[in-house]
Amino acid sequence: MSVCAIILAGGQASRMQGEKPLRLLRGKTLLEHSRDLVAPLADEILVASGARDLPLPAGVAPVPDAAEFKGRGPLAGVLAGLEATGHGRAIVLACDVPNVPTTLLERLLHTLGDDCDCCWTQHNDHPEPLVAALNVAPARVAVRKALENGAHKVVPCWASMAHRVLGEDELAEFAPLERAFANLNTLADLERESQRDS
Repeated sequence: MSVCAIILAGGQASRMQGEKPLRLLRGKTLLEHSRDLVAPLADEILVASGARDLPLPAGVAPVPDAAEFKGRGPLAGVLAGLEATGHGRAIVLACDVPNVPTTLLERLLHTLGDDCDCCWTQHNDHPEPLVAALNVAPARVAVRKALENGAHKVVPCWASMAHRVLGEDELAEFAPLERAFANLNTLADLERESQRDS
């Protein structure tokens, strides 16, 4: 089944003191890192940029939040992507986790099936809902329903579908998971990640 990737880049990123998706790491923007992570798996790459215009790298297309859900957080961005695509499966990836292995994203996709419409991971009791795989048709219904009901948290929405959560045992080959899921929210995070490579 064909795959769409939805890169979430709609947050205000005030702690990054500017546009987080455009911050540089290892000579590329965080948005370019995300694009390159999903490119081997995706037939289409969409960037959910919220309510603003971002300069986008080659190979991706913007999807703004629907007017009715503008500014409602990551679920609004996910829905924008789900309603824009004609593909059967989707990868959801936040733009601030540049170390997620493409092979881990592939594992999430392969977990989907008739009895699993949503797959994400958890390590050290910490869920990672913005690194996920979805069956598009049921996810579109679930996400729209959540937003219409005023919900904004991602995990309860994912859990409302037939789902699997991959834990540390199933993700052992991607250890250390703290590095794989390193979340860059501040300039200090970005600097720390840059120093790891020096």
